[in-house]
Amino acid sequence: MRLEDVENKQKVLQDFFTWLFDDDRINNKSISLTGEVDLSLCHDYMDPNIYYPDQIKAFFESAPMKRLSRISHLGLVANENPNMYHNRLEHSKGVYYRKLEELFYNFQNPEWVKYIEDNNLKLYLIGDLIKMAGHDVGHLPYSHAMEEQLLRKRGAHEEIGKRIMLEFPEIQSILSSISPELPKIMSELYNNKVLNFSEHDESNYDNDRIDFLTRDSLYSGSFNYLPVQPYESVRVNADENGIPISNSDYSISEDISGNSYIDVYDFSSLQEVEKALELREEQYKNIYMAPRVQAFEHSIRNFIEAFLSTESNVGINLRNYLMILKNSDIENLDLNVFVNFDGINLYSELLDIAESHENANVRDLATMIIPRLDAFLNIIYSHLQVYNKSHDYSDSDKTFLQKVKRVITGNSQTSINLRNKNFLDDNIIFLPDDKNLILENQQDLISSYNYSLNTYKISEPIYVRDSYGKIYELSKHPNRKCDWDKKKTLLHSDFVYVPFLRFKGVSEDIINNLKRQNKPYQYSDVSLENLTVNMRPLNVGHKMEDVILEI
Repeated sequence: MRLEDVENKQKVLQDFFTWLFDDDRINNKSISLTGEVDLSLCHDYMDPNIYYPDQIKAFFESAPMKRLSRISHLGLVANENPNMYHNRLEHSKGVYYRKLEELFYNFQNPEWVKYIEDNNLKLYLIGDLIKMAGHDVGHLPYSHAMEEQLLRKRGAHEEIGKRIMLEFPEIQSILSSISPELPKIMSELYNNKVLNFSEHDESNYDNDRIDFLTRDSLYSGSFNYLPVQPYESVRVNADENGIPISNSDYSISEDISGNSYIDVYDFSSLQEVEKALELREEQYKNIYMAPRVQAFEHSIRNFIEAFLSTESNVGINLRNYLMILKNSDIENLDLNVFVNFDGINLYSELLDIAESHENANVRDLATMIIPRLDAFLNIIYSHLQVYNKSHDYSDSDKTFLQKVKRVITGNSQTSINLRNKNFLDDNIIFLPDDKNLILENQQDLISSYNYSLNTYKISEPIYVRDSYGKIYELSKHPNRKCDWDKKKTLLHSDFVYVPFLRFKGVSEDIINNLKRQNKPYQYSDVSLENLTVNMRPLNVGHKMEDVILEI
């Protein structure tokens, strides 16, 4: 049974969850499901709802998870495409659902069901559903761009997220309310191999990537659907001492039950697996790591440096937050401070700085990391649930909305700059290869990004059968499209920011010289006529400005 083809998934998922929660260690075995439309499922599913029981609903409604509804999934990518305004909670629920689909397909295999029951693994399945739902809980606003500057480590969100999942009192209480053993099991899931979960949760072809590649392509306007592919768990032979025997270059490790398996996709899945790898390569080149997007995101470093080196009471809450992050090791970071700051808090502080900071260059740098106005209003629409007419706004949200209204109706320099589609291009200079000739002794003024994209990592093997049933690692598959293990793309750009150069005392003559040598990237709006899908909210004769002003 494919969940795409089920007219009402609630009944079949009710049966699955009833089985899953039928365990003596679980406090509440009753199942009541909440359904919620997922836009990324509407094109391909008869029933485009995701469903979760009350026990997991409580997790989605926890403070750390609700915070993700106020953090953009793609940050400053919205400057290139205002369509891309979705938030991280939407993606997190999508990843949860992809994991649920994976487990449901396995549930249809009686041998798998027997294995789970015989090895007492139901709580591990529940734990991994929640773990995947919370996989992004450690993200900062602006994600990697901020964590690299403040926490000095790409991927720091994973360590923070692990701490939140294993230490944050509210989440621990929710886990314990399901089963007193679940907090311990959650810790095991982070530290041990269980049922090859890592192959489907963190790998070349995992539930996280399947969701964000599908979802991001939807919001980009060129939708590509990636279905979850069922797999077969194949037990690896062992010698008389129980040591796995392999003659096929399998990557083998024992799971928590002491058995060794590899998960193998059928030959019919080969095309979908390769489609996912191709889409990942395309979106990294054209969206996530595109030169302009990287130029937008690297401006965050310059803003933080300039802002923290000046004395001002403007943006004091942001200053305190940034200093806490800069001065804390991840293992000692105050999780309450982290959880209580989100994207709306950041935007509110940035608007104050852009409007009122004493230094004009800091004002411009703050403006550069606020999305341009049309994208900004779409993000607010998502983060503050403006579409929900009954939504209650906190006092701080009301204050923020007043600031946004002043931007919409006002004529301050900040309002002018955020409306100006050329503001970013006028203030970002992409450097030519001979950049050293102009800024020879001022390399600290240059922002560079170097990214090596490996489309397929051989260390995270994908196994697929051929048409005769023989198992191959993808890079050796006789019907593969290409040598996936050899596909590699090097991405590099150098750029500087005019307000930061001025802040550092660079002369206007040098800045003008840099501009003359630079071949600027021209701003080009995303034409609705060229989109497969239009995700722009209220694009039916309404203006987002009017919607915000009416709140």
